[in-house]
Amino acid sequence: MELNAASETSHDLATRLARLSPSAKVAGIVPAGFESHLRILHKGHGTSEPGLGTGPDPLISWGTVASALGRNLEEQTLWADLSGKYGEPALVPGVGTVYPPEEGRLDCPGFTALADLLAETSDGPFYAGFWTGWEPLSEYSESAEAIRLGQTVSIQGESYLFYVLSQLDLAAAAFLQFPQLGWKAGNGLTPNYLWPTDESWLLVSNVDFDSSILAGSSSLVETVKQLSDLECIPVRRSTDLTSSIRPAP
Repeated sequence: MELNAASETSHDLATRLARLSPSAKVAGIVPAGFESHLRILHKGHGTSEPGLGTGPDPLISWGTVASALGRNLEEQTLWADLSGKYGEPALVPGVGTVYPPEEGRLDCPGFTALADLLAETSDGPFYAGFWTGWEPLSEYSESAEAIRLGQTVSIQGESYLFYVLSQLDLAAAAFLQFPQLGWKAGNGLTPNYLWPTDESWLLVSNVDFDSSILAGSSSLVETVKQLSDLECIPVRRSTDLTSSIRPAP
């Protein structure tokens, strides 16, 4: 992985992202121009301190929770619909307490399976953007130095560091387990933005959302839907996930 200076991340998709009018609709998360859109649900957790798939914390699907509660998962189903309140755990008969999904990042098993598939779509390279607000970050790391130098990209009011990933980087997803980016080892950071140089697809894990959005061709979306490590719901650009984001103070 190589750090990509902000001045070098000037391709069309980054520009279109920066110009988006932020909203909780899919249209406010990904730019127009993609054929299909898929909502990838971040899994719930069996413990109050999630290990993001890197430790003993059991990952629990929304479907498991919904089924036990006698509910159906639909296009705009929110965690609050299952738990009763934003950010609260769900009390699930036969399962126990299920803590809310992580916002802004997929679990490690899910992202690894997705990365393997996405790496096959292009010879690379791929652009991966990471939110600069994740903690803890080593002050002596390359990422910390890049932040101090202002080598960041602003998207919808937040700052991101962009890295260039080779096809092998993405397929191996080793950055989930090792402190290559300067953040704590094993903390399971997944890219908040990810796309190939041909811009044929875009994966967004907005820092305030407990779902990721994949935009791309219908054939790619259909293939991703079949991955057993992921829980997906097809969505439209008009799909509104307003209540899934952190309420205003």
